[in-house]
Amino acid sequence: MNTGPSTAIGRTLDHVVVNAMFDIDAAAACFAELGFALTPRGYHSLGSVNHLMMFGDHYLELVGLPAGSTRLRREILESRLGIDGLVFRTDDARATHARLIAARINATEPQSFSRPVTIDGVEQLAKFATTRLEPGELSAGRVYFCEHLTPQWVFRDEWTKHPYHAKRLAELVVVCADPRAEAQRYALIAGEGSVTAAADGTGTQLSLQGFGLRFVDEARYRALYGPLACHAADRASYFGALVIETADLHAVREKLASMARDDPAAVKVAHATTGDGTPVVRALLLPFNTLIEFIGTVEHAHS
Repeated sequence: MNTGPSTAIGRTLDHVVVNAMFDIDAAAACFAELGFALTPRGYHSLGSVNHLMMFGDHYLELVGLPAGSTRLRREILESRLGIDGLVFRTDDARATHARLIAARINATEPQSFSRPVTIDGVEQLAKFATTRLEPGELSAGRVYFCEHLTPQWVFRDEWTKHPYHAKRLAELVVVCADPRAEAQRYALIAGEGSVTAAADGTGTQLSLQGFGLRFVDEARYRALYGPLACHAADRASYFGALVIETADLHAVREKLASMARDDPAAVKVAHATTGDGTPVVRALLLPFNTLIEFIGTVEHAHS
C-alpha cells in the first residue's frame, strides 16, 4: 500500500482532471482501451462521479455527472468539456487558503467532502478538504488545492499497474495570451516554482516537483498541434494538452492506430518528435475534447 508522500506542498501536483460531463461511461471505456487501469467508480458526496488513473503520488481523474440524478455538482456542469482541472497538493487546506488570501488571490473557504471506496472487500470513506480559486482568477479551468485526509484509501499500489505501462503525468500545456505573465501568476499561486523559457523554444516553462506547466500562445499552440488542437470553448486561456510518460510507446502507438481506423470520428492521431528528436504520439479524443501527448520513459525524470 502507498499512503502518499510524507510531505505535501503547493508546488507538488496532486492530480489533473478531465471533465466528461454526462459521458463518464464512454470516457472510462476510452481510457481503459488506451491502456490505463481505472479505479472503480467513485460517488462524491458533492454529487459527481469519478474514476482515477493512479501514478504513485499523483493521478489523472475522470469526473462526470450521473445521468438522471436530481443532485448535480454545479461546478462540473458549468465547466468545459475536456481537461479542465489542475489540482495542487496541500497538507493543510486552511493554511493554503490563508496564504492565497494574503497574496490577494481570491479563493474559497476550505470545503470538505468524501466518497466511499471498497478496500479488500470492506467499505471505507475517502475524505478530502479543498480550497479553490474563485472563478475569474485563472480562466484556463478549475485550479485548486487538495488535502487528503485519508490518503491510505486513495494512493494504492494495486491501482498503479497500467497495461501499457503509463508512468506519470509529465506536463500540462496552458494556452494563453501572455505566456510569461501567466506562468508567473501560476507560480505565485502554487507557492513557488522556476519560470524559464522552454528549452526547445516553445513557450515558457514552470517547473514543479516532477511535473511541468508549459505556457504557449494560441498561434504557437496551433502550430504545434495543428488539426489535433482542442476547442477553447470561448475561453481566453485553456488547458490545451496533457503529456503522459509511458514505458511502452510502441503499444500505445499501435492501439491508437487501431482506434483511429475503427472510428475516425472518435480519435485523431499524429506522430511527431520533440526538439531533441524524441518520438511522441499525439491523440485527440474527439468526444471528450481532450488532447494527450504520449512520450517514452525518460530516465530520472520524476525525482
